[in-house]
Amino acid sequence: MLEKIVNISAGSDYKQSSKPGKQSSVSNYISSYHAVSNDSISLSPATSFLSGIGWKLKKFQNEKEKLRIVFSFDDFDFSTAIIPGEIIQLQRIDYEIKYSLNSYTGIANMNIEVSSPLNFEGSESIQVKLHLPELKIFFGSIISSFGFKTDVSSSTYEVQRYFLEMENVLQREFNYINKGLINFLEKYLSLKISLKHEDVVTRRMLELKLLRINKT
Repeated sequence: MLEKIVNISAGSDYKQSSKPGKQSSVSNYISSYHAVSNDSISLSPATSFLSGIGWKLKKFQNEKEKLRIVFSFDDFDFSTAIIPGEIIQLQRIDYEIKYSLNSYTGIANMNIEVSSPLNFEGSESIQVKLHLPELKIFFGSIISSFGFKTDVSSSTYEVQRYFLEMENVLQREFNYINKGLINFLEKYLSLKISLKHEDVVTRRMLELKLLRINKT
């Protein structure tokens, strides 16, 4: 599945993150950010990086005290919010994910919320994936088992069983999504984001926080 390697070496573009007041300057930088036009976004080196790995940036703007990022990849829509004051020492990233599936009875729109720990080490390159097959298998398994039942939730026993059985392979795909997002933020903000791993083993687990099915 690996097609190419995108070089994301910062070189002189990165600024030293160890300088005093760096966290404050990052917060001030993001708090002054306003949504820009698509033309301006398309010229950004950061979004050029996303295009290089097959992601499409759909939204990138300041929402009160959070930076909202929405992007699509392999027919999935990902949405996440990053708190500026915590951006240089992230431990987990929470995602809202939307996906549409076709079946003989119609189209189902599925929404899940997943909290993923940052389980990878920093790297100067990212091995590009073209697809997220395990995530599609998970979504497909839910629809195969429950159809369009709107009362299915993340706490349903069968849903939790599917998720736990696939947790390791799903975590590998979220490691890739996390790395791509971190690299995008590093390029956009011109800083090196340090990763602070949690010490409690249970908190390193991938968490399914919400699941919702809507039929169209």
